[in-house]
Amino acid sequence: MKTFLRGYFITGTDTGVGKTVVTASLARCLSQRGLSVGVMKPVETGHPDGHAAASDAERLRAASGTLDSLEVVSPYRFPHPLAPLAAARLAGVVINPDHLLGCFEKLARRHSAVLVEGVGGVLVPLSEDCDARDLIVRFKLPCLVVGRASLGGINHALLTVEALRHHRIEMVGIVLNSPAELVRDSTQAESTVALVRELGKIRVFGPLHHHPQLGQAWETGIARLAEDPTIMELADLLTAGGT
Repeated sequence: MKTFLRGYFITGTDTGVGKTVVTASLARCLSQRGLSVGVMKPVETGHPDGHAAASDAERLRAASGTLDSLEVVSPYRFPHPLAPLAAARLAGVVINPDHLLGCFEKLARRHSAVLVEGVGGVLVPLSEDCDARDLIVRFKLPCLVVGRASLGGINHALLTVEALRHHRIEMVGIVLNSPAELVRDSTQAESTVALVRELGKIRVFGPLHHHPQLGQAWETGIARLAEDPTIMELADLLTAGGT
C-alpha cells in the first residue's frame, strides 16, 4: 500500500518572495528521487487566458512531472492581479474552502507527497470567512515559510512566524531567498538569517541564492536549484517524515 509522506504547505512572508521557485525546485528534487509528487496552487490571480504555460500552476506541474488536471492542481484562477477575495469578486465567484480541501485530498490519495503553494502571505483573504492561514489549518500540512534575506526581511519573517504560532500551526522552518545582488555583498543576507533564527527561534534554511538562469530560462534554473544543498535538505526532511 502506498505510504503518504505528507508534504509541505509553502507560504510566504509576502507576494513575490519566491514561493514558486522553492516549490518547483523542491518538487523537481523529490521527483528525481523517484517519488510521486503532487503539486497544488489552490488559488492563482493575475492569470490571463492564453498564458497558461507561464502560470505558477503550470510551472509546478512541469517541475513535478505530474499529469494531474489543472482543475485539481489550481481550482481557482482569476485574470486580475489582485488579492484572491478581490479577484474572485470581480469574476463573480466565491472561493469555497471545502472544494479546495477536496482537490487536495484527491492529490493526497494519488501521490506519496504533496506540495501546496499558497498565495501571498498568511492573512491574505480568500473569502469573507477564510484566509490563507485557515487553509493551512484545513490541509493539516506542516508549513514552510519563504521570505527574503534582503532588507525588510526580518520584520516580515517574524510577523509571519507569530501569526502561524498564534494558530498553533506546525512549521518546518523558513527559507530565506537571496537575490543576485546580495551574493556579491553577503553581509545583509547573513545578518538577516542570523537574526531571524535568533529572534524567531525557528529553523532557517538558506540563504537560497537564485541562479541567473531563472530570469531567462526557467527550466534550467529550477534544475540547478533542485541540486542546491538547501533544497536537498528540505527534501531529506520530507522523505524522512520529520520536521
